[in-house]
Amino acid sequence: MGAKFSTSSKKRQARQSSSQRQNQFQTNSGSSDGSVMRFGRKFHDVSSSAYWFPNDDEEIDRLVGQHFALKTLFRGNVVEKCRESVPLEQGALVLDVGCGPGTWLMDMATEYPCSNFIGVDMCDIFPTNIRPSNVSFQVANVLERLPFPDNTFDFVNMRLFIIALRKEQWPTVIKELYRVLKPGGYLQSVECGMLERGNDFIVWAGQVFKDTIFSRGQEPHVASQLPTLQQNAGFIIEHYETKDIYLGKPSEDTIDGRAQPYFCSLLFQM
Repeated sequence: MGAKFSTSSKKRQARQSSSQRQNQFQTNSGSSDGSVMRFGRKFHDVSSSAYWFPNDDEEIDRLVGQHFALKTLFRGNVVEKCRESVPLEQGALVLDVGCGPGTWLMDMATEYPCSNFIGVDMCDIFPTNIRPSNVSFQVANVLERLPFPDNTFDFVNMRLFIIALRKEQWPTVIKELYRVLKPGGYLQSVECGMLERGNDFIVWAGQVFKDTIFSRGQEPHVASQLPTLQQNAGFIIEHYETKDIYLGKPSEDTIDGRAQPYFCSLLFQM
């Protein structure tokens, strides 16, 4: 598999400060549809969503670990081009869509205390005890239009929607993120590829995962298709990179396999 990172930006000038915008969106909107138990694990019960991983405490622990693994892989929460172009030090308004337990948001909020951060997810698994003052959360589903006006955010973060969206839903979601970005705003996107290199077990496991994704109407190779989808929505790709995560310690003998690719892109909105 692999991860893809992308950023988008609009060139027109925004008319409201991030602090003014933040004050408009403090109240939670929408509500999750509850949850159901399957095989001893808790899953969402949102009928419009194709997401098929659990949303219980065990899964939250996995997502927290995944966050720090990706942060290490890409040398930070945002790519260097984004740090240069988005006014995070001065005060930006940032959206994390599909934020889950909000680990990326809270990490960013601590790193950039002058900016304000909003996380949205279809299920309320947001932190309640530890939360920086410049972070807020809302229940919302990007497939049902986000509860924000056009041209709201300086920066939007989106990652690992590969198991959350059906193939035909990707253009709708990318256009929605374009809508809520300010002119000159950036979208950072990270997606994973498939396990297609390695020993027989790795190849077998990767094929099982790929077949499961296909059976759910999803696209296992969406990472390689995203540049075209993003450009069709109006984005300009300003940065693109691929990183491998090795399933075990890499060496000269194993460099040929046991690796999952991750693709990162940074998109600029005109």
